[in-house]
Amino acid sequence: MNGPDSKTPQHRLKPGRTRTVTTDKLLFNLQLIQNWEEDSDVFKKLVENIQVCVVVYQYPRIVYANPFCQKLYGYSLQEMQKMNFWDFVHPDQRKQVKSHGRARLLGKQAPSTYEIKILRKNGEEIWIDAFFIVTTVKGERAAIIGGVDITENKRLKEDLQKAKDELEARVQQRTTALKQKNQELLILNQKLNNVVRHVSESVIIVDPSRNIEILNPLLDNSVSESSSGLQDVLKHYIASDKSLLIKRLFNNRQSFHEEEILLSMPEGTLCMLASGTPVLNEKGAVEIAVIVLRPIKEVHRLVNRFSGARARFRFRDIVTKDPGMLDLINKAKFAASSASSILIEGESGTGKELFAQAIHNESDRANGPFLAVNCGAIPRELIGSELFGYDEGAFTGAKKKGNPGKFELASGGTLFLDEIGDMPLDHQATLLRAIQERTVTRIGGLREIPVNIRVICATNKNIIDEVRKNNFRHDLYYRLNVINIRIPSLRERSADIGLLFAHFLKMEALQLKKTIKAVDDRLLERLKNYGWPGNVRELQNVVERIVNTLQGDILGIEHLPPEVFGMIPGLDLSLMIPPREPQQAEVSIKGARERSRQQAANKEKNRIIELLDKYNGNIFRTAKELGISRTTLYKKIHDDDLRIGNEKR
Repeated sequence: MNGPDSKTPQHRLKPGRTRTVTTDKLLFNLQLIQNWEEDSDVFKKLVENIQVCVVVYQYPRIVYANPFCQKLYGYSLQEMQKMNFWDFVHPDQRKQVKSHGRARLLGKQAPSTYEIKILRKNGEEIWIDAFFIVTTVKGERAAIIGGVDITENKRLKEDLQKAKDELEARVQQRTTALKQKNQELLILNQKLNNVVRHVSESVIIVDPSRNIEILNPLLDNSVSESSSGLQDVLKHYIASDKSLLIKRLFNNRQSFHEEEILLSMPEGTLCMLASGTPVLNEKGAVEIAVIVLRPIKEVHRLVNRFSGARARFRFRDIVTKDPGMLDLINKAKFAASSASSILIEGESGTGKELFAQAIHNESDRANGPFLAVNCGAIPRELIGSELFGYDEGAFTGAKKKGNPGKFELASGGTLFLDEIGDMPLDHQATLLRAIQERTVTRIGGLREIPVNIRVICATNKNIIDEVRKNNFRHDLYYRLNVINIRIPSLRERSADIGLLFAHFLKMEALQLKKTIKAVDDRLLERLKNYGWPGNVRELQNVVERIVNTLQGDILGIEHLPPEVFGMIPGLDLSLMIPPREPQQAEVSIKGARERSRQQAANKEKNRIIELLDKYNGNIFRTAKELGISRTTLYKKIHDDDLRIGNEKR
């Protein structure tokens, strides 16, 4: 089987001799094919026994297929010789193989190797790695196809590729998920930072080495008057073992809540309320510690806000047309811009607290607390703790964590000391030091607490006489009487009586939803002639009584209470006093008034006792039930010397 390009082989295979050769060299060595006739027996034995697919075709029919190929394809040689060489090829490649096979026999350019997908007789798909050689068989061009079954490798490769694709898809999916989580964590971190930076308390995050990782700027803002070097002071405080709270927080993993700590600042001691919580990792060690700080003054401000320690009145609420009062208001407005102490003098009921509140609201402390303390209504033994507070264990019954006094609670605002003339002499020295030094020391405590307050005092006594009698310290008087405001009594500004009466009448009628069409002129005249020992407060009380007892819509002189209409000339009192028994006829008008006043006082006294018992001595709830201020209730208790059970209230 010699072709035109045949050459004599360099080696011949002798019977009984074996050699180790590779499949492609053995099957597709052109020299062996061209020497078919010379070594046909040996060659045929090799071809028919080798585990490689060998097919010979002359376009378009298959001429020869070795046994391995027949077994692999599932067809017999006779069946295959009736088929075109491309009939075994998968439809996806059939057109391509047919075109390449024709081109190959025509001597045109065609690939010599590529992978072909074959359809076996049973329909199963297999892959062949095919190699093509064109030669001449009996004078005609023929193509020899050698193929190795690579189905398993192909499947493994496909499985590997599939696994690779799945892995890449999972990696991509995981990468996308991680990016999303990272983005969510970034957003969450930004939100947490924003929360930490804008939370109403000052937040400090400390690592296990006690280094400050985060300190929101609110702390500097809330203690701006004492903020120089604040971070350095905090770092030193947290890093040292002097604070048992911080030491326990890290060493013993013990949290603490609402504890007072003191920071030594260049401007003085800064008092803070602190809470600390350790955050543990999976091993139970402290990962970070979160410390929340609030300046005590901010806590006091909130306490005062919700306990009603606010000034309600302003200068526009003062009803007057008296020239002297108008000048006094201008003087008070000017005094409001100062930080000096003010002493307000005047009879009871003239409106001393009203002026104090108006001064506070006109000053730069208007946003701070306004605390009023009636120095005459507090029992002597409680004045110290009421004004200056006490520490834990200061006395039997003291609160566990102590209690701040009015000076601390009023820090940043105004402290109004009403009835300052009744302050016991043994407490005046402490009061003087607190006002002068702007620091207080709680009862049972050692540390000095700075306070930033303005003191306004009021009295209905002649303080100079009290100084002469050695009832009031002269140095305290000079400290308090920097700016003096004396409010005239109502009888000294009689022109305001009608104006105030109309004002109170309108307020009471509006509150009680009553309509008053007219007021008797004689009533107004009597009001102007009356002495008003209780001043504006008494006038307001009279108007309230009149409106509450009024039956119609005309207000006449007969509606006045006995103490006001009692001395009207020509007035027939029998028209106003209910019929009495004959034996009571001789009772004087004065006696009737006294009994009426005593009955009202007893009724009020019994009511106060009843409510104090009901609320277990709670002054705030009792005053609220009565509709009066705590200051007024304190005064009533003090004046009447009330006793509930064995306790004096």
